[in-house]
Amino acid sequence: MTVYWVLAGTGVTDGDILRYSAYFSGCVVLPGVLLLRAFAPGRRTWPEDVGLGIVVGLCYELPGWALFTAAGLQQWLVLWPAAVLVVFAAVPRLRRCWRAQDAPRLPLAWGATLSLLMSATLLLNYGTTVSATPVPENGGNYYQDLLWHLGIVHELGRSVPPQIPQVAGETMQYHWFADAHLASAAAIAGIDPRLVLFRLWFAPIIIGLVLAVAALARQVSGAWWTAPLAVALTTVVQRVAIWTYAGGVASSPLVFLSPSQSFGTTVSVGAAALLIGVLYRGAPRRSWVIVLLVVCVSAGSKPTAVPLLLGGTGLAALFLLVRNRRIPWPTVGFGVVLVGVMVASMLTVAGSTAGTPLRLFGVLRAFPGYTALTGDRTVPAPGGWIIEGLRDPDQKTLTWASAILVSAVVSRAVVIVSFLGLVQRRTRTDPVQWWLVGTLIASLLGFVVVDHPGFGEFYFLGGALPFAAVAAGYVVHSAVTGRPRVARRVIIAGGLLTGAALALAIRAFGNIEAPPVSPADITRAVTVPMVWLAAALVVGLLGWLVLRTVRPQVRGLGLGLVMCVALGLALPSRPWPEWRNAADALTGELRQIPIPAVPSFTTDEIQAALWLERNAGRDDVVVTNTACLSRPRPRPACDARGYLVSGVGGHRTLMEGWAYTQQSLANQGEGNVGYNLLPSPWPDRVELTTKALTAPTPDLLETLRRDHGVRWVFADKRAGKVAERTLDRLADRRFTRGQVIVYELRD
Repeated sequence: MTVYWVLAGTGVTDGDILRYSAYFSGCVVLPGVLLLRAFAPGRRTWPEDVGLGIVVGLCYELPGWALFTAAGLQQWLVLWPAAVLVVFAAVPRLRRCWRAQDAPRLPLAWGATLSLLMSATLLLNYGTTVSATPVPENGGNYYQDLLWHLGIVHELGRSVPPQIPQVAGETMQYHWFADAHLASAAAIAGIDPRLVLFRLWFAPIIIGLVLAVAALARQVSGAWWTAPLAVALTTVVQRVAIWTYAGGVASSPLVFLSPSQSFGTTVSVGAAALLIGVLYRGAPRRSWVIVLLVVCVSAGSKPTAVPLLLGGTGLAALFLLVRNRRIPWPTVGFGVVLVGVMVASMLTVAGSTAGTPLRLFGVLRAFPGYTALTGDRTVPAPGGWIIEGLRDPDQKTLTWASAILVSAVVSRAVVIVSFLGLVQRRTRTDPVQWWLVGTLIASLLGFVVVDHPGFGEFYFLGGALPFAAVAAGYVVHSAVTGRPRVARRVIIAGGLLTGAALALAIRAFGNIEAPPVSPADITRAVTVPMVWLAAALVVGLLGWLVLRTVRPQVRGLGLGLVMCVALGLALPSRPWPEWRNAADALTGELRQIPIPAVPSFTTDEIQAALWLERNAGRDDVVVTNTACLSRPRPRPACDARGYLVSGVGGHRTLMEGWAYTQQSLANQGEGNVGYNLLPSPWPDRVELTTKALTAPTPDLLETLRRDHGVRWVFADKRAGKVAERTLDRLADRRFTRGQVIVYELRD
């Protein structure tokens, strides 16, 4: 019901909800669950089977998409999942997979709490982000990355391997597996790709992540209640709530504006559950088939995914080597496979990594105060082992940088709790705990060492959060295991409530009143709440020492209590107004998002692009002058993130926004200019485009048609000069709306 409510609240019709639900249930979930039960059977409840089945189904879908698209048979793609259903219905030995085998009986509270947490996650994400993002139909300001992804979705509906939609004929290098799933969904469900991307895809991915985290948590700890705890720490309460100023570091595993992050994290959690099952929890050897499939898909979904899996596998192998004094060949062998998969993906589908050096503390550029303190106004370019502003820092700069980095650790209390598991007797002997901590070490290293032009290193933290949450639940469970039931409940509930009360008190009394405006103010805004927290913890520690002296029977409860208090600090991280605003956005009467006086895209431009999408041939190439991103105020240089024709129009262009291409990212910092403001790596195409719009000739248009497959000219007078009279003479005017004219070249 919550899924229907949030989708309907964002304007999706009942028919589209029904079609997409039928597609996802019958073509992703059901085949995935059957394959999961056949190749990786285990004692799982049906919701856990659904969670991991979603991951397997998403991964199984991709080879089918590639085969059918390469053959030009996209309209028959539904046969790929249907084949699984037919085989599992026809083969007698496989019919048992239609029923859960030896499923455990879990308390009603397990299902009830997971349902509430899933509903809360859907509410927060759809109410705060999706509902504020209009589907391209009228003029307005559209987030350029979504239009870029829309262009990729269109492209993945017609070619394998895909071309760069903005540079027709050039092979695209990007981790596009999430977009391939969206292209498959649009093809099978028969729904407009705009609606799939801007509304429909996110809800089932949220469901998949919630259930996959729950399955992984119970698999690791063996206790039912660690599942809802891990889910809450992953999707609802994600950071310590002691700051009123945005101190610390926030990064989520679910990001609507980044399909690759959400899709990649969900697949990675499923990969972890399957891998841990086959390595350390006794799953059958045939599970490796599914593990390898899911890992390969994970590599093509997000470049940050495999390094996390590799970090976990490496640390677990080291632990087993030291403990057993012999090489753990299964773990080491899989580590070698991960290295191979990572290298292969870097060479093929892990694009957007160009211009990304390994350099210390590049992430500090994302925080206020860096430029004012260091005076560093340079655009980062490859070279150097540490960012320019910290090569010769003064005391103020060091204090500010240290405060920011320490807050990054403090804000992730769930990570701290996970590391405490290595000093706890029950968990430090389990290679699974070391595996989970290894993913966290890899994420922290990536966050500190990788210097991405667009601060992509933040995705390391979001991708590792589910593993930290699962590890924290396991550690808390181990800390209270063996205690009487009442004592366990008192420790867990009391610790969480104490932590929440402490966070609220620090927010109310331990923050500076004035909003921070200078680097010194920012440093105080970050550090003062941490000082209050440290003081509270010292007082609590002293009180605990006194209590255990007076009452010796409470000894041994301290570590579990501290862990629960640390986790409780995150409980108030979502203030009530955020919940209320999210609900209001979905329950209130659906209102048209107002169009700014000077929008990035006018209604005329959007409607012209949609007309082109409906009327041009599938493989037609378009010449357009919309490569530069329109802004309310003109910029001194072209911001090459314009994706009107390739995104909304859904067609390849001779040259549109080139900012996110590997070729442009590789030139990051050249001439102290960021990648999005650099000139095009294809100056010949820019010249051809300019001439076609401003000084066309019969020979030029014939060259474009013969050599580049150009069939259309999208002339936007708002974007620049257009030789309208000459084009009217040399081509056929097919559509006119406002300042936009669409021409078709003559045969």
